[in-house]
Amino acid sequence: EDIANSFSSNLADLLEVPIFNFNTPAIEEMGYQGIQSGSLPVEPPYGPPEVNPTWGTTLVGYMKGFLMFNVNTIGTKEQAGKICKSLNNRTDIRARPIVLDDSGSVIISCEIVDPSTCTMYDVMESVKEMAALQSVAVIGSHIVGSVTLSALMAAADAYIKRENVFLVKEQQKIRYVVDRLGLNSVSEFKADSKVVEYVLGVNRHGPLMTGSVHSFIESIGGMTSSPGGGSVAALVSTLAVALGQMTGWLTYGSKKGAGDAMRNILPALHKTVDKLTPLVDADAMAFSNYLAAQRLPQQSADDVERREEALEEAVLTIVHVPLKIMEVASECWDSLDKLVTSHNPSLKADLQVAVKCLETGIWCAYKTVVFNIGDVKSEEVRSELNTKAKVLLDKSEACATRLLATLDS
Repeated sequence: EDIANSFSSNLADLLEVPIFNFNTPAIEEMGYQGIQSGSLPVEPPYGPPEVNPTWGTTLVGYMKGFLMFNVNTIGTKEQAGKICKSLNNRTDIRARPIVLDDSGSVIISCEIVDPSTCTMYDVMESVKEMAALQSVAVIGSHIVGSVTLSALMAAADAYIKRENVFLVKEQQKIRYVVDRLGLNSVSEFKADSKVVEYVLGVNRHGPLMTGSVHSFIESIGGMTSSPGGGSVAALVSTLAVALGQMTGWLTYGSKKGAGDAMRNILPALHKTVDKLTPLVDADAMAFSNYLAAQRLPQQSADDVERREEALEEAVLTIVHVPLKIMEVASECWDSLDKLVTSHNPSLKADLQVAVKCLETGIWCAYKTVVFNIGDVKSEEVRSELNTKAKVLLDKSEACATRLLATLDS
């Protein structure tokens, strides 16, 4: 809210335009013709009380999320209006009918104002249910503008649960929900240009993970200190979990009675891989930032103070990243424990390698934490981080020893 208010104030001052809060009914009902008249029915919270002749007026607001989701139907405007009326009983959605042409196509145009409580699955299935009561055909849907990955996954997960299918990978889920919602009915749904995180490059891998194995080895073996042990720890841990995934997939469907266990194990391992892989580049980036902080000028007292602050922040980061590797990797011990008791016997050696690699990756990350923790100024913080790392290391060693002994027996 504070950001929205600050933006409104600055925009009003800069452009001399009246700014209203989003969802101001008197302004929304004016339409373009009303705005052109130059008079405003209510006084704006920001800016002049008259319409700007070249800009008009602007509405600014904030919300947890916003999604324009349209469901396509074949029916009358009156039938669509009844559907919209029912949808509008909810407080997290605003729906209205839009007639496209004389062919009988009517859009149920939905503004989902809170995607955390109202998913595209909720809207589509509600429309289908109400449309069936009126013999109205539903012919797919489309998203106006962009959509967050979380909103897309929420709808996918709802269909997956309802239809009891087993999907783990993100791209599989996107393909599935695009089909279920009929998102290709108006134009092809291209995730790379529609999903916010994909457009912005959020959660995409850095150069180490997007390069080849050979280039990664060349980077590690180069004449620089970064990437180093932390990135190797992250990669070894990721490979361990990936081997666990392989064991799970090749057990699923091939060993009688193991299906339910694998349906629980595989999603957990997949999520861990997704969380571990960015840490390969994150560790290298953290150390590069530390080196950059060391090179900051020290010509004045202010320079020295800024450099010390930057160094302290950088040191904490190069400790926290390998500690994060330990935390994330340690999440897999329960899954590997279940795999040990239910895996396909022909994959025993692969599972043994997975267990040992996970222990090794966590050990490597621990050594990186311990080496750098001495540069942390606060004794209290040092003690807290050291204790946390030691607990994770001890758990890792105990789990690995027990699981390897079980596999060898």
